[in-house]
Amino acid sequence: MNRLILVLASLLLVEISGLLFGTNHLIWMVLFFIALSGSSFNLIGGLTAAGLSTSLVFFQAEVFPILLIPVYFAIGSAAGYVSQQIDKKGTNHQLWTNMLMNQSKHLQVFREVSTTMQRTLQQDMLLKVILTSVTAGHGLGFNRAMIFLSSHETNSLKGVVGVGPMDVKKGYEVWEKISEDKLKLRDLIEHNFDSNFTDPELNSILRSLDIPLDGQNVFSQSLTRQQPVIVKEIDETDSSQALINSLFQTDEFAVIPLINQGKNIGILLIDNIVNKRPITLIDTENILPLANQAAIALDHARLYQQIEEMALRDGLTGLLNQRAFQTILDDYFPDDAKGPGPLSLIIFDIDYFKVFNDKNGHLLGNEVLMKLARVIENSLRAGDFSFRFGGEEFVVLLPGTPLPKAEVMAETIRKNVEAASFPGEETQPHGILTVSIGIACTDHPAITSKNELIEAADQALYKAKRSGKNTVVTFKEFVCID
Repeated sequence: MNRLILVLASLLLVEISGLLFGTNHLIWMVLFFIALSGSSFNLIGGLTAAGLSTSLVFFQAEVFPILLIPVYFAIGSAAGYVSQQIDKKGTNHQLWTNMLMNQSKHLQVFREVSTTMQRTLQQDMLLKVILTSVTAGHGLGFNRAMIFLSSHETNSLKGVVGVGPMDVKKGYEVWEKISEDKLKLRDLIEHNFDSNFTDPELNSILRSLDIPLDGQNVFSQSLTRQQPVIVKEIDETDSSQALINSLFQTDEFAVIPLINQGKNIGILLIDNIVNKRPITLIDTENILPLANQAAIALDHARLYQQIEEMALRDGLTGLLNQRAFQTILDDYFPDDAKGPGPLSLIIFDIDYFKVFNDKNGHLLGNEVLMKLARVIENSLRAGDFSFRFGGEEFVVLLPGTPLPKAEVMAETIRKNVEAASFPGEETQPHGILTVSIGIACTDHPAITSKNELIEAADQALYKAKRSGKNTVVTFKEFVCID
């Protein structure tokens, strides 16, 4: 608008000067108008002003300026061309400035994320860092992000955790909260992730998802090609796209593969449910370095967890070992009435197992131990823990379980072992493999420490052995069971 006013003002000035100083003055003053028009509106403006000036001179001076026409158009073209080149250079400069600012912001995000990732091998923390850096206003700025991790056992992707709102209203509420609290990326990662940024409904739905990698859906395609895929319009023939659309009300999203050394770690799904900003190829290219870094960190965290898990497991039976027993006993033993309730301990071993090994050999004995471990696991409830204590001795911890319920559980284990079929058990004294069981519980007044609990259960087991085996004995008194 300002340019148009300036050009019109110059035209008025030319007209006035023509009236005041004559037509000869007008013929040359229009050059000023042409040059200014070209400078303001580039080549089109310059050529238009040249044509208009020719008509103006013709009608006002009653002279057709045939010799000046090339001059008018030459000046209009030159002014317009120069102005156009200057504008183009300015536009390119602005584009480069914006691009450099974006890259600077991304580098800042990557630096903070990299620093935070290097501090931990805990998968939950890594997921939190990745999602926050992708979505936060100080991060890469997407409205919502979800992570699915690969399950090689089921060849599927399982939903793990998501960040962002379920709908637009909640999205604005979150943004206002972040703005009011002046939260930065590091604040969101370290302090305010759970309370401000996660949506329980979104995460509840997400964790129920198990999407098969059947080679046909968009997730499989992204992982197979190891390239991001942008879904601009939902393809109803793809069940995975239809599922994401129906559950999360999103018409457009991008799937970013998480790959480390050729291994499928999972995928990162992003969308802009609140501001509806289209996701571009440049967006996905910008997020790839972060996705690659995340894939490496998650793979390392998974390996670390596997190693840590192996360190707590018995190599033969797969049950928890003594090291894990001490940790879990510390966690669940009730202290000063502040604990999680009574803790019952069941300890048992196989009757006549030395005889079994002497007759059948240790290899068959190992098979019996593995089969017994499965019988024990199948007898327990969710939240109970089973351990191999060494040799043919096993322990079960029952958190929050009083003695009467522990007696029922112990009897269930004994009966299940008696009913199960074990290789070589026909060589046992009674033709079947059995166990003797001792029980103790922290609700007994004589038991005030972990060692006393173990010792009491061990004494009960000793009593069961002396009582004829294949039986359950409960600790009644700490020193004397009888």
